[in-house]
Amino acid sequence: CISQFYYSTAPRETEKGGAKRLQEQYLELGAEALRRNDANRFYELAELASKEFLAINNQAEIPRIGIVGEIYVKYNNFGHKNVVNWLVAQGVEPVLPPLTKFFINTFASQEARVQGNIKERSTPKFVMDFVEKIVYKLIRKMEKRVENYPYYIPISNIHDDAKKASEIISTNAQFGEGWGIPAEFAEFAHNGINNVVSLQPFGCIANHVISKGIEKRTRELYPTLNLLFLDFDSGMSEANIFNRLHFMIKNAEGDLERRVV
Repeated sequence: CISQFYYSTAPRETEKGGAKRLQEQYLELGAEALRRNDANRFYELAELASKEFLAINNQAEIPRIGIVGEIYVKYNNFGHKNVVNWLVAQGVEPVLPPLTKFFINTFASQEARVQGNIKERSTPKFVMDFVEKIVYKLIRKMEKRVENYPYYIPISNIHDDAKKASEIISTNAQFGEGWGIPAEFAEFAHNGINNVVSLQPFGCIANHVISKGIEKRTRELYPTLNLLFLDFDSGMSEANIFNRLHFMIKNAEGDLERRVV
């Protein structure tokens, strides 16, 4: 929740540095609640945060660019050469899939392996279904507290994600981020976010195979998607990265103008 609040508010903030201040404030309050083992406090903090972030958000129509890719590079500023914060500075809202999805993918991944006759079921299905139900109950409880925040994208059903991904690649492709990347492409398309950047570490062959390998099929299913693939290694020129991103921003601005008209 804090991640979505921050990245949607930072490029729209009415108080310079306000989004960063609130982000740090609520992360510290969350850490304090964790130290006290106070689970209910998290729900209270999420609701308070949604209201405070919205209070400094001018709610302007600005370009939105989706971010997918390898788990470390996608979320770590050092790993992606501060690309996400650079987009914020350009007045763009970067939309990052919630980290939660990386962990709950396992519910669909395990079922895909069983159905694909790759492995036998080690945990009874009713047990996995019960655990999944509890996880989603907690997620929906949290989301209920932040439903007033207009830029929050609810966490989708992981099996729906897997179904969309299966139209692009087998859900038994589970090396790297596996079918999670095409699922994120599909979810962005369904949410009207048509400009998406895929961030990949140069040495991560698994993610190169998935991310670039599915490009043609993804474009066939979602012709409105504008995809940009960026590889990060020690020799990658920052000028090259940001020049290509400028073109992506221009395209996103064009999409916004057409939608407004």
